[in-house]
Amino acid sequence: MEPSVVLRRLLQSPPVRLDEIPDEPGIYALYDHLGRPLYIGITAKSLNDRILKRHVAGDGNSHKFSSIYNAGRMFHDRRNAASCPNDGRISKELRRMFARQHCRAVAIPLPGLSKDRLTRIEAAVLAQAPVEAKSWNDARALDAYEPFGALDTFIATLGWSRDRIEAIERQAVRWARLHS
Repeated sequence: MEPSVVLRRLLQSPPVRLDEIPDEPGIYALYDHLGRPLYIGITAKSLNDRILKRHVAGDGNSHKFSSIYNAGRMFHDRRNAASCPNDGRISKELRRMFARQHCRAVAIPLPGLSKDRLTRIEAAVLAQAPVEAKSWNDARALDAYEPFGALDTFIATLGWSRDRIEAIERQAVRWARLHS
């Protein structure tokens, strides 16, 4: 498949919920909660596993949704003493749920291709991609932020107990102290 065709599909196909991503190798574009394509990547294993389990549930810069939304009420970093393990677990659960509900992706299965071939396709697609569609690709570290309005609305739909709400509020205070 031609890189220009792949890029067009990644940026012009309607993004789908993350739990609708196929379980095949291929190339993908990640869309944030505002519907902006910000990252293009590949996997030689499972698109579903890479996006749903890694980008949403992992830690660190290589896990894009987990990294970008790791702020405020969704803050948790098990390596940072400022993050309470118990409150942080609840905040990370909120972050995972938020990303799965509000973020999207376009995935193009490319079964039967070697990792090397996928890497060459990715490089050719990235060479043609607009800067904004690969802004997370080029970042050595992502600046985490809390999408206040969208998160407020989402939390209101969860029906969480007062204890859980207080836990994420405490995490927001911890995050603010780290970034003041």
